[in-house]
Amino acid sequence: MIERSVHSTDESNPLKKGEKTSDKLIWHSFKEGNRKAFQFIYDQNFEILLQYGLKIVPDQSFVEDQIQDFFIYLWKKKENLEIKKSITIYLIWSLRNRIIKAIKSEKMMTSDDGLGIIPENSDSEDRLTPDELKSAVDSLPVKQREAIYLKYYQNLDGEEISNIMDITLGTTYNLLSRALFNLRKHLPNLSLALLTLRLLD
Repeated sequence: MIERSVHSTDESNPLKKGEKTSDKLIWHSFKEGNRKAFQFIYDQNFEILLQYGLKIVPDQSFVEDQIQDFFIYLWKKKENLEIKKSITIYLIWSLRNRIIKAIKSEKMMTSDDGLGIIPENSDSEDRLTPDELKSAVDSLPVKQREAIYLKYYQNLDGEEISNIMDITLGTTYNLLSRALFNLRKHLPNLSLALLTLRLLD
């Protein structure tokens, strides 16, 4: 099992948390078999991948297993793996494909994007708490929830989201629009502008 490392005191390590090192340089070091680069990639992205995976399947043990298996695969196949620009985007895209494949094989999900109506919250208050916003986002259909997470929690643009989700740019914006519409139904006291600002908090 791969474990997240504690902060290293090794001053010779060029891949320290918080240091601005280009993704291509880190990836090149990883492909060359640099274990510190591999650990750096894991530490920097584990939490992002976990939170993203939970938007697809709300089962932490399942998602953590998928992440572990994915990083083992990365190490074994490192010489043949290429990234176009961002390590994080590549990892999210790859993990998504792995999770969906596992879900389909285990028949954990019967539809990629159910469009069920979200019931209105008659007890909603003027002041929206973080838990209420999280609950509303978690109530969205899988693909809408995924698009919202990538857009507002990972700050990706439409093209990056469409590449990760393997859908057209138009479909991406349609998903985001439907997601915001459903959130508004769940949180009727917030205008669309205020809802968007709260997502960006």
